[in-house]
Amino acid sequence: MNVKQLDARDVKTIQKLYNAEDLDFRLKPGSAPVDKGKVIPNVTDGFTGSAPDLGALEVGLPVPHYGPRPDTPETE
Repeated sequence: MNVKQLDARDVKTIQKLYNAEDLDFRLKPGSAPVDKGKVIPNVTDGFTGSAPDLGALEVGLPVPHYGPRPDTPETE
């Protein structure tokens, strides 16, 4: 949804570091890869349309959070 296209001929652009929080790798609703995946039991469970999406993130579902969660109390 928000990933700028890079020009491989522009060395300054392709060597730039980006903040991942500024990018959104979800598919745009209605784009060609939406609902074009195959059902794989225990892998693609929980898809939202007629079939899983071809992207890593399913359209219409919240983006997963990986890593520590500061709101969660630590257990020892």
